[in-house]
Amino acid sequence: METLRDLFEHIVRTNPASKELLRIRAGRDWRTLTVKDFEEVTRETARRLAQAGIGHGDRVALFSENRPEWHIIDFACHLLGAAPVPIYPSVPAHQVRYIVADSGSKMLLVSGKERAEAAVIAASELPSVRVVGIDPNLASLPSLQDLPAGRDNLVLPPLRPTDLASIIYTSGTTGDPKGVMLTHRNLASQITSIKPKYPITSEDDVMSFLPLSHIFQRILDYIFLYSGCRVTYVDAVEKVAAMLPLVKPTIMASVPRVYERAYVQIMSRMQREKPIKRRLFNWAVRAGRQAREVEWRGRRASPLVRLQYSLARKLVFSKILERFGGRLKFSVSGGAPLAREIAEFFDIVGLPILNGYGLTESSPVIAVNRLEANRLGSVGQAAPDVEIRIAPDGEILARGPNIMKGYWNKPEATAEAVDAEGWLHTGDIGHLDNDGFLFITDRKKDLLVTTGGKNVAPQPIEARLATSPYIAQAIVIGDTFPYCSALIVPNFENLQTYLKEQGIDGNLSTESMAKHPVTEALVAAAVKETNEPLASYERIRRFTVLPRELSLEQGEITPTLKVRRRIVSERFKDLIEQMYLKTHRTAQFALDD
Repeated sequence: METLRDLFEHIVRTNPASKELLRIRAGRDWRTLTVKDFEEVTRETARRLAQAGIGHGDRVALFSENRPEWHIIDFACHLLGAAPVPIYPSVPAHQVRYIVADSGSKMLLVSGKERAEAAVIAASELPSVRVVGIDPNLASLPSLQDLPAGRDNLVLPPLRPTDLASIIYTSGTTGDPKGVMLTHRNLASQITSIKPKYPITSEDDVMSFLPLSHIFQRILDYIFLYSGCRVTYVDAVEKVAAMLPLVKPTIMASVPRVYERAYVQIMSRMQREKPIKRRLFNWAVRAGRQAREVEWRGRRASPLVRLQYSLARKLVFSKILERFGGRLKFSVSGGAPLAREIAEFFDIVGLPILNGYGLTESSPVIAVNRLEANRLGSVGQAAPDVEIRIAPDGEILARGPNIMKGYWNKPEATAEAVDAEGWLHTGDIGHLDNDGFLFITDRKKDLLVTTGGKNVAPQPIEARLATSPYIAQAIVIGDTFPYCSALIVPNFENLQTYLKEQGIDGNLSTESMAKHPVTEALVAAAVKETNEPLASYERIRRFTVLPRELSLEQGEITPTLKVRRRIVSERFKDLIEQMYLKTHRTAQFALDD
C-alpha cells in the first residue's frame, strides 16, 4: 500500500460487502454504512467532484465535524488525486478564509448551520471558491447531492506516493497557521508500519471523536479502517461520556484532557461516597499499586499480592471500567503530556493508556508505547522506520518516511524546520533512556528562564496542577522573573458542587466563585502538593485564580486546547504584574513596550 487510494481499495476488497463499517448516532437510532454503501457513495462523490471541476493536484477544503461523510469526501478526493484541506469545525470565519485562500482551495465543503454561515462569510471575499453543503437545504447553499454525478466509468489519474495527499494547517500557539504538506508516502508509511505492532482486528469497535481535521485522529482512523474495524463517529468530545455505554468500544484514543476529566470525576465522586465505600476504594488502589509497581519493574508480584489485586479488580475497578463501556483493551493518548499520576491510576484500574508523541509535520507518530513495552511517564520508543536523535541543546530531532514534504508556500519556514539531512526539528525538549524510551520535558520555546538563570519546564508542573478536581487549567509564569507564579483556571463545575456541599450559595457567578476564600484555599492546597517534589526554583510562589475559562473565540487557546501563552500573558498582564514586586516586573514588560 503506497497511497491512500490503495487504502480505499484495500478496505473494499478485504471486508465483506455487508459488514458495518461506519456509523453515527441519529436520534435514538444509528445511521450505518456497510462496506458496499461506503464504496458506492465514495465513488459517486468522486464523480460529482470531478464533474464540478476537481482534478489531480487540486485542493478541496473540508469544514465539518466527525461523521461518515468526512472520510467519504476524503477518499473521494484521493480517487481523483486531489488534496483535502481539513478545517477545525470550531474555527471562526476569518480563520476559514485564511486557510481556504492560502491553500488555493477550489471548493469549500461544509456541514452544519453555524459552519455554513461562517463559510459563506469566509468565501464572500473569495469569488473563485465554490461553497457546497454536505447536507441538503443548508443556508441556501448548493448541496453535494445536487452536483451532477457524471458517468459511471470514471477514469482515475495516476497517483504517486510522492504526490500531495493533504494540507493540514497547524493551529499554532503564535502567529498564522502554517499549511503542513503531507504526501501519500508519509501517511501510508505510518499505517503499514504501526498497525502490526498492536492487537487491532476486524472484530474491534472504535470511536472517532477527536477532530478529524487533526492528524492524530485521522491517522488512527486510517489504521482502524485498514484493520476492518467498525468506526463510530461522535461529533463532539462533550458527548463521549454518554456514548461510551452505547458503543462499548474495544479501543479508544484521546487527548490527556479527557483522561484528566475522567480521573477528576472519579476522585470527586469517591469523596462524596459513604466512608465504607471510600475505604474500599482506597484499599483497592493500594492493592493495585502494590501489584503493578512490581510489574512496572519487570518482576512478578507474590501470589498474595496478585490475589488482592484480583479482588480489587472484581469489587471496585470493574465498575470504573463499565463507565468506559466495559470492553476496552487499551487506550492511546497523544497531543499533549499525560501526567504520570493519571497514567498510573488507569493502569492500576486495568485500562493501559499508551502515551505517544508526534507532530502534524511527522504524520504524526514519532514515538509511542506498546502494550508489551509501556513505560509510564515516557512517550514510548521510536515508531517503526523512524529515527530519533537528541540535539546538543536537548531538542528532539526525528527522521523517516513520515516527515512532511514542507510548509505550503513557505520555503524559509520549511528549511528552518527540516534540515539538509532530513531531520525534523520538533521544538520539543526531551531525552532518551538506555532502552530508547523517549521522555518529553517541554516545548523549547516554552521553557522559562528566571532572572536567576534557572530553566523551568512549565508543562509538567501544569499537568500536575490539573490533576486537582478544582483546577481545569494552569499557566505557569516565570520567564525573566525571579520566581514562578501561576494563573489558575478553576473547574467551575466541581467547584460549584463543592460549595453547595459546604452550605455556600451554589449559584454564584464564575467571578464570585473565583474570588471566594474557599476556592483560594482549595487551589492553595493543590499548589502546595504540586510544589513538594519540585526544586526550589520550580515551585509556584504566587497564584491568581482567573474569573473565567480561557476562550477559543478570543484566541487564548487553540482548537486543540493548547494555551497560547503570549496572548494569555498579554491578556492578563495586570494580574501577572500584581504577583510580582514593581522591581521584578520591569524587565518582563519592557519587552512589550
